[in-house]
Amino acid sequence: MCNWTGFQFDPANQGQFFRFDATCPRCKSQERHRLAYDLLAKRLPARLGKVLHFAPEPCMTTWLASRSDDYHTADLLVPTVMHKEDICNMSFADDTFDLVWCSHILEHVDDDHKAMREIRRVLKPNGIAVIQVPVWGATTNDERLNTPEERVSKYFQEDHVRRYGADIENRLRAAGLKVETLRTDDLDLQVVLRHGLSDLCGKDIFLTNKVAA
Repeated sequence: MCNWTGFQFDPANQGQFFRFDATCPRCKSQERHRLAYDLLAKRLPARLGKVLHFAPEPCMTTWLASRSDDYHTADLLVPTVMHKEDICNMSFADDTFDLVWCSHILEHVDDDHKAMREIRRVLKPNGIAVIQVPVWGATTNDERLNTPEERVSKYFQEDHVRRYGADIENRLRAAGLKVETLRTDDLDLQVVLRHGLSDLCGKDIFLTNKVAA
């Protein structure tokens, strides 16, 4: 993404969640960022129109902003964004954005069904939402857990409130979004190896469109 070259990327995390060959030493992109770039750089429209980027990562901000006509960032807690927004109750009018980018957010949100409906609401007709979450197996587990230790044990991070499976596609469709799933396997093996795309739970991108009412 930043044209860095070297023998390998830096590792990420510690202990049982250690990932080898994960973080770019220059732009700090991780596997999911480079996967999105590899799969979507040529697939998305050349100009993205009006864009809403939730929880903006600096490595993605540079790329998305360069292709947007009107780029907006949002988050509930980060003070440096343009809009302080709850993804479950956004202040934007219906049909506002051409593209919504939502990467590794929904696993932190108590009511992800409401968040998905809100994403659809603020999209323009035929608008695009790019959704990424960690995916483990086939079935989502959203049992309510009471302690950080329980959440780490079952959801692999203390601030995750569910562990998604591939059936997240059904949740997105139920929110009125048309879903196409793109995967690491869609890329040439040389690209996968060169760009360090080996994250076990980060192999999926859900490319969604607003379905007309």
